[in-house]
Amino acid sequence: MRKIFVLVIGMIHALMSSAQIEVYSDQISLGPILNSSYDESSVVMSPDESQLYFTRKNHPGNVGGIDDPGDVWVSEHQLDGTWSEPENINELNTSGLNQMIGFLDIERRILLNTDKGLISYFRVSGRWFESDAVEVEYFKNNGEIFTASVSDDARYMLFGMESFGTYGVEDLYISQLKSDGKWSSPKNLGSVLNTANQEITPYLASDNKTLFFSSNGHGGEGSFDVFMSKRLDDTWLNWSAPVNLGSRVNTEGWESSFVLPTEKEYAYLISTQNSDGYGDLKQVQVAMSIEKAAPEEKEEARVIAKEEKSIPIKAEVRDAVTRRVIVGAEIEITTTPINVVKKGRTNRMGQYTAHAPEGEQYDIKARAFRYMTGELELNITEALKEDTLYSFYLHPVIDGATVSLDHVLFKQGKSELIEGSEKELDLVVEMMKYNPEITIFLSGHTDNQGKAELNLELSEDRVKTVEKYLIDHGVSVDRISGKGFGGMQPRASNANAESRKLNRRVEFTIHKKN
Repeated sequence: MRKIFVLVIGMIHALMSSAQIEVYSDQISLGPILNSSYDESSVVMSPDESQLYFTRKNHPGNVGGIDDPGDVWVSEHQLDGTWSEPENINELNTSGLNQMIGFLDIERRILLNTDKGLISYFRVSGRWFESDAVEVEYFKNNGEIFTASVSDDARYMLFGMESFGTYGVEDLYISQLKSDGKWSSPKNLGSVLNTANQEITPYLASDNKTLFFSSNGHGGEGSFDVFMSKRLDDTWLNWSAPVNLGSRVNTEGWESSFVLPTEKEYAYLISTQNSDGYGDLKQVQVAMSIEKAAPEEKEEARVIAKEEKSIPIKAEVRDAVTRRVIVGAEIEITTTPINVVKKGRTNRMGQYTAHAPEGEQYDIKARAFRYMTGELELNITEALKEDTLYSFYLHPVIDGATVSLDHVLFKQGKSELIEGSEKELDLVVEMMKYNPEITIFLSGHTDNQGKAELNLELSEDRVKTVEKYLIDHGVSVDRISGKGFGGMQPRASNANAESRKLNRRVEFTIHKKN
């Protein structure tokens, strides 16, 4: 029998206000274009909110046909506000389970739950390619049900699973991204949220504090209802009492996989109520006041609450090979000497505008997954030029590609770096940290002047110098190897002094981790 909750209107408003969301419509089906007579589940919205990903079970269009336990499908948002007919993303799917979890890097790297575990995929020229497994320390799911999501800033992973310290069956857990690119051991979110029954499909709003999840252990309208709670401190154990989103969201059926985009007026969820088959994609109209969590700032950066004067700096990021824009690339602008850092990500046009405080110089870096980091320095005169768009052309990090460190220079006949060489090496450090799935092989080269054995020794010493610099600045030693080749591999003629300079170099070749 359906439970009826009698609440005064003032109390409802108070609860919803504290939870920062109000619901203005009943469930609205996304219709037969998106929904099928089969089971839709695991909703994920792309960071730019233009694509809707979900898992479809036992559909004839799945890679494994009607016996396939789940493939990832995608629908595109149209100009008229509708969604396109979904397509099976074949390169992501196998005949086993394939369940979308979320984006690890805006628009370029995603995470799936598969029969092989948690696998990441990266996108190149519109196609997805399998990358490395994602390692979560002491990860174990003891039950048949597994749901998960990734936070808006890709720093947190939420699980609904039966694991260590469970209060019953499926509980809610959190794992945090560590500096080495691995994920921490899942932590149970505590007894305020978790019950002796099931808690599934956790979704963390963009403020990294407001949590939506489904449960059949907190009472409600039907089998599974959507609830909301607010994180009260940084322990991830103290939460406000879960609030049922009410009868406009929840029904006598099963409601789950609630997602709340930041720019749209609708939230999306899965419901079995009046469905075409099993779970169907639905939406509800909402209003919210959730502020997006600020990106992590560098520890040495000084945060200022009020800037008396700011300088608008506009940048765009493109692929150096294809010249296509890179969506979601990170732009970091450091104003010196006051050392204030501004961070943001490029939009669908590949652009980002920052309002940096007035200073003497602006150091701008552009980073993107599977790309070399780009850097630009502006003085105050250059920064004050109106309507200037600064372009970064980032070189893609491709397995087997060789990059020459042309601005890493050494003193004549020595392995000691010339001052200023550190800047390019710092970019290599940036690239390694931003792309934890690669290793590099350093190769040192000289011209053919002098004794061959001394040249070989010098080239090896220079490789060791570069290797030491990278390790000293945070790159793991097991990600770097190298060798000196002396003058055996010239890239230009040794006939004159000018061209011989091109042969005195250190290069690195990129490899994907085994």
